[in-house]
Amino acid sequence: MLGIKNYNPKMYTNPSNIIEDHRTKLEALIGKNVKEIWIVWAQDEDEWFNDCPVIICFEDGQLELCAYKTNEYAITFDKILVSQDLSWYGSDLKINWEKNKLEELNFAIGKRVIGIEIIERRETNASDYYLAGIGLHLNDGYFAICNGFDENLIIKKREEGPNFKHKII
Repeated sequence: MLGIKNYNPKMYTNPSNIIEDHRTKLEALIGKNVKEIWIVWAQDEDEWFNDCPVIICFEDGQLELCAYKTNEYAITFDKILVSQDLSWYGSDLKINWEKNKLEELNFAIGKRVIGIEIIERRETNASDYYLAGIGLHLNDGYFAICNGFDENLIIKKREEGPNFKHKII
């Protein structure tokens, strides 16, 4: 799935299911330092290919996050091998895993995770919230991998207000 060999993540639409399935592993990341961040890079376009997971590596494992559809989000641990080639559904798209390639996330390298949250969001004047992403509070900063309407979006400032709910892990 997503051009990654043997990658079949469970898609989540409800924060409670993420907490039920991954609370222990998410809690274990608190106090750990971000070692590196891997993303998929489109070689010909020379840009981030934000349809594939963002991999946040720690000393002893990796957290893999990916917005899939507007209301679906994948979270896995240690399932993706960045040494394997990518194949985007049989296309000739040239994409590769790249380490610490996104300047906007490099501030997080070496920082300690002090908290993790699941973000829900609703559109203005809507009553229903949808699963929007996962946020990491660092000892010096914050970032979240959120749903940018079926692709990953990086948020570096915590979004608050009546259209957001945050479930702290």
